[in-house]
Amino acid sequence: MPKPIPKNNSLKRVYILHLLPLEYYPPITNLLNILSKDKLVKTAIFSTKNTKNRPSFQTKNIQISRTNYPGYQKNIILKFWSFFTYVFLPLWQIIVFKPHVLMYYEPHSALPAYLYKRFFNPRVKLFIHHHEYYAPEEFQGPAMRSVRFFHKLETTFLFKKATWISQTNTHRLDFFSKDYPYIPKSTLFTLANYPPLSWAKSLKKRAKIKMPIRLLYIGALSFENTYIREIVTFVQNNPNSLKLDIFSYNIHKDVISWLQLENIENIRLNAFGIPYDQIPKMASSYDVGLVLYKGHNINYQYNAPNKLFEYLVCGLDVWVPKKLTGCKPYLNSQSRPFVLDINFNNLSLADFSSIIEENSVGDSFIQYNAEDEAIKLLKQIKS
Repeated sequence: MPKPIPKNNSLKRVYILHLLPLEYYPPITNLLNILSKDKLVKTAIFSTKNTKNRPSFQTKNIQISRTNYPGYQKNIILKFWSFFTYVFLPLWQIIVFKPHVLMYYEPHSALPAYLYKRFFNPRVKLFIHHHEYYAPEEFQGPAMRSVRFFHKLETTFLFKKATWISQTNTHRLDFFSKDYPYIPKSTLFTLANYPPLSWAKSLKKRAKIKMPIRLLYIGALSFENTYIREIVTFVQNNPNSLKLDIFSYNIHKDVISWLQLENIENIRLNAFGIPYDQIPKMASSYDVGLVLYKGHNINYQYNAPNKLFEYLVCGLDVWVPKKLTGCKPYLNSQSRPFVLDINFNNLSLADFSSIIEENSVGDSFIQYNAEDEAIKLLKQIKS
């Protein structure tokens, strides 16, 4: 349990509610690592335990508490108990911690924030960040029943009281602002999903691309929402020109079964994923990073995913689907690393050969990093 902090006019106490497992969201763990080094901020966070065997995230100087996520419990009694601790344990810890700033992520985390802001400390500064953009109609499905209730607390109270509300890019922020026009523009911000500065500092000058082209995919996989079938078929049909390695701990069983059944020599699957901090060293062995989302809803269509920036900072060219409008501001075929929009429904090696073989272009310096992006958030926290 977080301990009360001695009164200090220069020290800002920040309590964060992230009631989805930290280990599934690199942007929050990157932010926690930044906060852990800031001597003017004292941070505590409440989250839930992951169920995918990811190493439990820890960082110095930050108190991390966890409970079981109710949605992962099948026993009704355990589900009820998990929900009770999910709401009232963090509320108690917030009361003891006495934060200057209370920040929560996603509507899933809204209830303890609502209870504290409304009934215990109306003066606490409220910050809200969204990993995803939720269109209003998405809260109507049966799978979103409890989240719909939490979101009602947002629209009727929390959004009106917030000092900071952020989305990951301007496209999503514009949609959000149109959905809730009563929210003052002065409280709306973007907070992009960039990797740590240390990744770019460790980058070595990339070698020229040679055949076979080494493709890398890191991330979730399903037939419904990604172009996994299309890229695998393409690689399978070009064994002398392409190799593909896949790292995914969030992969549908039918995709695993299909890949194992196909047993393609130039494709390797690691269904345990890879620890986040090991990505830069591992990625240096590849030429191209793949973004495979189909853009099945507005959230994904206007997504500039974590992996886009992580691949770029690691020096990889990136292939993104044409449907991902959120990636279009980053398209680049003038200097390495390239970002190319690809029609994954009609892949042809000839479309890539001239660009791949053009290795004389100069390398561009990639400046996307979490530390610089966090400056605007820290400025607001400390104000």
